[in-house]
Amino acid sequence: MSVPLPSHWSGVAQGLQEAAALMQRKAYAQAENVLVKLLEFASMEGKVWHMLGRCQQVQQQHGKALESFERAAHCYRQQDADEHAPVSVRLAQLLWSQGETAQAVAMLDRLLMQQPDDAALHNIRKDWQQEAGNSVSGQQNTALELREIPCKP
Repeated sequence: MSVPLPSHWSGVAQGLQEAAALMQRKAYAQAENVLVKLLEFASMEGKVWHMLGRCQQVQQQHGKALESFERAAHCYRQQDADEHAPVSVRLAQLLWSQGETAQAVAMLDRLLMQQPDDAALHNIRKDWQQEAGNSVSGQQNTALELREIPCKP
């Protein structure tokens, strides 16, 4: 099943890398734009809020920076309290389709722990394992090997 993606959505990991590269070049306004776009789809990503706060701080936008740092702290506290962000099959599939396989597999694992007899979840697991076996890059294979869960027939 393919999950529709907005045309400007590159994924959290890629967006963070892009923002970090811009920050290294001291292109803080551009990095801020990238981070704001990321927050449209990943509003509970503490690292995004933290990096946004840093960009704002360097640009002397201290009020905005403080708000961003507070939101980052809230996200980190929430992750600690919940152990993880909320999970869903749709989000796991979105992460997988973006190549963020480790996060996708972790989310699917949490779903399987909550619903161990769900045949649909086990079918997704099988599909991902087959896809990873056929993967040229091997990156998906690594993600699945780290969290191998036997599939039900």
